[in-house]
Amino acid sequence: MKDLDFNPHKSTSEFRNNYRLHDLAEIHGKSLLIQWGFDYNAFGMDYRYEKVWEKGEDKPDLIISYKNKRAFLDWKGKHKPIWIVNKRAVSSYEKWKVKFNLPVFICFAVFDNKNLICDFHFAILGVHNHTTSGVKEWDKNNTIEFETDLPVFSKPNILKYL
Repeated sequence: MKDLDFNPHKSTSEFRNNYRLHDLAEIHGKSLLIQWGFDYNAFGMDYRYEKVWEKGEDKPDLIISYKNKRAFLDWKGKHKPIWIVNKRAVSSYEKWKVKFNLPVFICFAVFDNKNLICDFHFAILGVHNHTTSGVKEWDKNNTIEFETDLPVFSKPNILKYL
């Protein structure tokens, strides 16, 4: 077997732990989408259990649709109402947006210390302003941060931008 010559920035448990809040956001978000009459299909792949995973072209989690209107959607789970996203992911999402001519919704679910949902907002690439962070996060990723006054994740608000 070939030895790989690199040191990962995150351990396996740290990498998979990042998905805990994502999974909660996805559960709550999909439940709401179903209640609101949206259809959705998976778009991005989940690589958290792959033996070796490399940085590459990130994909939004879903393609959502409502009455023949479609958009990409990606879930983000947070413990604080700070709308931060990995810069590499946003750059990839921008490419998918152009390639398919679909808006990209980034949905932020905020959870309390008991992992109960307490807030849910979304940003749309190209609509909501963001700035590049000058500091790398603990996992060595560059990030961008969206403006603070993002719309609440609700059916009427989603339909305004779909």
